[in-house]
Amino acid sequence: MKSDRFFKWIWNFNGLVLFIGIVIGTVFISYQLISVLFKADVVEQPTLNLAQDVKKEEKWSLGYPRKVGETDFHYIPLESEKLSVEKKERDRIYENFSGSSYTPTRSKNVLLINGSTNHANWLFKSTEQLIIDIKPLADREFDNNSVTRGISYEVINSDTNKDNKLDYTDKRAFALSKIDGSAYTEIISGYNRIIESSVNSEGNLFVVFINNNEVYSMVIDLLSFKILNKNSLPKVGDS
Repeated sequence: MKSDRFFKWIWNFNGLVLFIGIVIGTVFISYQLISVLFKADVVEQPTLNLAQDVKKEEKWSLGYPRKVGETDFHYIPLESEKLSVEKKERDRIYENFSGSSYTPTRSKNVLLINGSTNHANWLFKSTEQLIIDIKPLADREFDNNSVTRGISYEVINSDTNKDNKLDYTDKRAFALSKIDGSAYTEIISGYNRIIESSVNSEGNLFVVFINNNEVYSMVIDLLSFKILNKNSLPKVGDS
């Protein structure tokens, strides 16, 4: 009887040790898996020496490169981590139009590169402006045979509302350039918002914009960058 109780005690003890070992092993393996799965994969972006920073306030990085339509040209924004634009608003605008999780920072200039000749040039000579939109102007979007006739930009050049920062609440300038960034020309300035801009069937640019609560439409020649026609849209009831 004593021997039976002794072996039973040994069996129970071994079972307890085995149970504790299984628990410890499970906890250890779970910890390792959780550490791998939920590890913060944060890679600090290098600071790029692409622009002067006399005040030591900027940290420059290159944005997401994109092609200028079906051409050899690419454009890459020069971005700053010194943010003035509301992040929530910027994220929402970008995701609505691109469906991408990429979040751009402040674009202060843009580099245009010819992928064939490897020639590169900056659109502006400084970083004193804020670029809020860059759009290649193609006859037909998502068509490989479409002709890209230029690039449009929405730029904030000055602090028009005097809040000591450049952001989406300031008045804007709408500008055009050739696909290589040359012949940069401001078409309209001091407006509030672009409603529509697209290349029409004749190869000209059709634009609808708001300026001081008035809505205008205009047609622009994409060869000369001259305004061919500009009208204030009629109010309801006007003949």
